[in-house]
Amino acid sequence: MDFYEVIKKRRSVRSFSEKIPPLEVVEKIIDTARLAPTWANMQGVEYIIVREPDKVNYIWQAIGQGNKFRSAPIFIVGIISERGSGQNAKSGLQYFMVDFGICFDHLILAATAEGLVTCWIGYFDEKKIKEILEIPNKFRVIGITPLGYAKKDYEPTPRKNLEKIMYYEKYKGKK
Repeated sequence: MDFYEVIKKRRSVRSFSEKIPPLEVVEKIIDTARLAPTWANMQGVEYIIVREPDKVNYIWQAIGQGNKFRSAPIFIVGIISERGSGQNAKSGLQYFMVDFGICFDHLILAATAEGLVTCWIGYFDEKKIKEILEIPNKFRVIGITPLGYAKKDYEPTPRKNLEKIMYYEKYKGKK
């Protein structure tokens, strides 16, 4: 699958087959995320692969979104320390969230390239996740994704037309 096909094929999936992705494929996906660019190459993002069924269930409960993700065989929990990235001296903007986003996007696209499906989850009980996985306080849990094979095929979701989001030379959108 070429890069543009991967982009077009990616879906946020909430229901998974029982088939468990091979560990070698999971490691290949994380290795791809590891190659993502980060502020000053600080590489502050770390990943916890949750495969043990009881822990998978605890993570699902900490996500707390009903039956969504109930059938996920694996969860990947992404963490970063706020000091694991840089800060823009002019604006004061901290970049740990940006670094995390770039790395997690690489992860999700790599999973798609391997024929797996994911769903970036940002709504969860961070305190419970940190407790379950024994994550030190210096880290923030920024995102979680289930990882597995789709239970069914999914259609593309509608996207805005390019002319609604792209402008030449100056902003021309709604003010």
